[in-house]
Amino acid sequence: MSVHVVTTLHQDGYNLYGKKFIKTWEKFFPNDWQIDYYAESHTPEFSNRVRVLDFHNTCLNWQDYYQHIQELVQQVKHDKKQINRLKKALRWSFKMFTLLHCLETSKSDYVMWLDADVYARAKPDTMWIQNTLRNKCIAGQRENIKGLTHIETGVILIDRNHYATKKVVKWIEDGYIHKKILDEDKPWDGMWMGKLYNTNSVPFSTPTILAHEKHGNNSAHNTRYSWLVHQVGDYKFGTTCNGRSGRTEASELI
Repeated sequence: MSVHVVTTLHQDGYNLYGKKFIKTWEKFFPNDWQIDYYAESHTPEFSNRVRVLDFHNTCLNWQDYYQHIQELVQQVKHDKKQINRLKKALRWSFKMFTLLHCLETSKSDYVMWLDADVYARAKPDTMWIQNTLRNKCIAGQRENIKGLTHIETGVILIDRNHYATKKVVKWIEDGYIHKKILDEDKPWDGMWMGKLYNTNSVPFSTPTILAHEKHGNNSAHNTRYSWLVHQVGDYKFGTTCNGRSGRTEASELI
């Protein structure tokens, strides 16, 4: 069984939490799990356990997506609500372009997306991936946000050998290469994956907990799957970063 773990991050996030958290992946992930970090315009420092790729030289289609968002920003530049909406669409696009690239190029049996604000505090059980997927194509926590299906994408598992994985790839392409996500009221990656769930075209495993969610300084309680902890929310940004983009004012893209 081969596993390919991927994430992406910018300089601000790397400095605030990414560098520290990814060191826990190096410590606890099995040695045969491949870890790829797609660096957004910075040079991170990891051991040779982590392979670093340049996001912009790897996910070439992202630039077209970004240029389109810049055009939309000019159309709504006096509408703060719409600007914030587009900031979120841009913020989470890095994740989807990274995941798409990995799904299209990886040779591993399983692809595991992890937000860089997820840390490990123990080794996974030997059968954790199989027990989580339960022979389904994709695993993610299902939530309901204002009556809409949302998949918490801090941790996503995908079986690359499953017959439905091609449908997942096409869905992400439709959302981000063809920019259909920007037609949504809430152009969040989790909402887009929630729409895929609602099509019933791809078998989903929706465990109650993939990673325990830690809010602020609250402790992460022991649970069956709490070897992973997700530092959710804006607390991790402190007072230096915008909660819409996760970036400092000096590094904002729009």
